[in-house]
Amino acid sequence: MRRRAFFLERGDGSIRAALHWQPDQQARAALLLLQGLAEEQNKTRRALAQACLAMADAGYAVLTLDLHGCGDSDGDFADARWAGWLADAQAALAWLATEHAGIPLLAWGVRGGALLGSPLAALGALQGQLWWQPTTQGKSVVQQWLRTAAAATLTGAPAGLSPADLRRQLAEGQVLELSGYAVHPDLAGPMEHAQLAKPSVPTLWLESSSQTPPVLLPGSTRLLAAWPESLVSAMAVQDAAPWAASELEDAPRMVEASLAWLQLQSQPFPA
Repeated sequence: MRRRAFFLERGDGSIRAALHWQPDQQARAALLLLQGLAEEQNKTRRALAQACLAMADAGYAVLTLDLHGCGDSDGDFADARWAGWLADAQAALAWLATEHAGIPLLAWGVRGGALLGSPLAALGALQGQLWWQPTTQGKSVVQQWLRTAAAATLTGAPAGLSPADLRRQLAEGQVLELSGYAVHPDLAGPMEHAQLAKPSVPTLWLESSSQTPPVLLPGSTRLLAAWPESLVSAMAVQDAAPWAASELEDAPRMVEASLAWLQLQSQPFPA
């Protein structure tokens, strides 16, 4: 397995990317990994690094990226815009399609990253989707940031401000410190309208569960009931949830289930 780190040039700066693959053989499929947002990216970094290694060892190519204003990419978090993040994902997928032409392309979204991967299917560029504990509405991400900021003075929010107060300040164009991140209104506003789209390509919806036997979240079950069973496989596995853990956790069963689904697709995804 080889890992190649590089920068993708975009109009508003460069974004850092890394490709994991086996250069001595053609990949079975290529996946664009769109990580969780803000602190969830930090919490899942180790787990996803291990997952990328496992994917590459199994014969898949995986491209990871730091969105604009995140990680080693250009800009600060305050410079991030939802439209820019969507463009980052499109640019990364276009690069992956060129670098690994002729094989299926998939979006692999973790938590809020699924909201960035979902629109790619509408472009007709994807042959499959892999969602890890996907966030179905961007509104829930923003609401959590606002609640956390209102509850903790350490975030920089003045004492006594409610989530509604903070939302009003965003609407007035103010950049706010939310959960330790400077959030611009042009990130939070459009994100609130983002929704996970009904799949049009084969999709695995995968969740971690602490229950025995593992079960999907009730909200997920309700949403999935309206989605086409012919395209969507949904399952829960008993595993850690790194995005919610207080310490770094790996998710080996999530990886195993993902690889099992990928490998069961013999002519895996329609061209």
